[in-house]
Amino acid sequence: MKRTLAGALLLLTAVAGCGGGDPAQNTSGGKELEVLYKVEPTWPHLEKMLGDAKKQYESAHPGVKIKLTAVQGNNEAYYTKLALLNRSPDSAPDLYYHDTFQVNADVAAGKLAPLDDYLTKWPDWSSQFPDSVKQAAKGGDGKIYGVPISTDTRGLWYQKDVFTKAGIAVPWEPKTWNDVLTAARTIKQKVPGAIPFSMYSTKIHGEASTMQGFEMLLYGAPGGTLYDDAQQKWVAGGKGFTDALTFVNTIYREELGPKQADAHNAKLADKVSLEWFPAAKLGISLDGAWASSAWKPTGTKPWPEWTQKMGWTRMPTQNGEEPGAVSMSGGWVMAMSAYTKNKQEAFDFITVATNKENSMTYSVGTGDLAPRKDVAADPKYSADNPSVKFWTDLAAVTHYRPAFEAYPKVSAQIQEAMEAVTTGARSPEEATAAYVKALPSAVGGPDKVLAR
Repeated sequence: MKRTLAGALLLLTAVAGCGGGDPAQNTSGGKELEVLYKVEPTWPHLEKMLGDAKKQYESAHPGVKIKLTAVQGNNEAYYTKLALLNRSPDSAPDLYYHDTFQVNADVAAGKLAPLDDYLTKWPDWSSQFPDSVKQAAKGGDGKIYGVPISTDTRGLWYQKDVFTKAGIAVPWEPKTWNDVLTAARTIKQKVPGAIPFSMYSTKIHGEASTMQGFEMLLYGAPGGTLYDDAQQKWVAGGKGFTDALTFVNTIYREELGPKQADAHNAKLADKVSLEWFPAAKLGISLDGAWASSAWKPTGTKPWPEWTQKMGWTRMPTQNGEEPGAVSMSGGWVMAMSAYTKNKQEAFDFITVATNKENSMTYSVGTGDLAPRKDVAADPKYSADNPSVKFWTDLAAVTHYRPAFEAYPKVSAQIQEAMEAVTTGARSPEEATAAYVKALPSAVGGPDKVLAR
């Protein structure tokens, strides 16, 4: 998300002849697996990990070549490219880096191959991946459709210099949404050169707006949820839904957030991490565990002072209700196409890409939380990141998105509601009503909706 859980993983996408027809062959007569993956200028970590995995795999599998193909752009550009490739077996990927919220839609469409038969023969699956992490790519049929390469949690980052100038004591531990808003209002009054609060709230940010923005509010409101598990229906609005949008409305109507141009800027995350926080131009950001990855010595913009200048704290529930805080978790997995002719070879590449060495490279580089037990226990994992234990411990209060085929369509409607409130085009009540009206068609009919 943004990296959404998350926060992200990689996609092996097929080129002509890779997914369908004859088994993919390289020019020397051997097999070829093509890897499609996402590249952003300020986020090179996946590419490095894949490059290492390619060398390791090809060394151990002389008859198979790995072709790495990058998709330039953000998550939304990547999803669009993948959807286009998946329209035909002739262009579909052999394997791909997949966001967990997209998995069940592809399972329902018959695009992904279950991995259970392979996983039972891979010792790492039973020994190194916790049961909670294994659920990330479980389909509605109970089968596993991906091996996790990352997981994540979300909370609040804050700039201590800005807080000091505003007269706000640190460490800061807000207990309610109102505490967060009060701090933002104080920053606006006392530190006029700084943006008080930043969050993702427009369609350009896609799932980051839904998960890091809206759901971090909704799931912290009393009874707030998108899906009622007991009745197996999607929840149509309700007080918690409107209250979450009201928080967003307050941020932008009181000018506590970024300017509209920045709120709609696809590079908002870079502005937050690479510009505003290091320059003490931002007070608070609602974001994920990975945010500090840019500031490490190996990051995009090394900032040696970040461990002294930045603070991190839990996002509180609306009125301090138990358990007192809320988080959302997601992540990315390595998935296998249902169309690939070389399933064993493809699964073997998954095991290489997600082994301890490559998982360490990815987790340390991205700042995402490690899904493997041996990586999490290694001192190198947390050596230059004093915040990692905090973000890991948030798993105690975390929530997961409803893992159903309809979720991406529901998410799109949430983004419509958030953007309408961000711009002031609709009030929170009007945006909620529009969501309620659109929900039945998004989830397959009114019989799948529970009125609130």
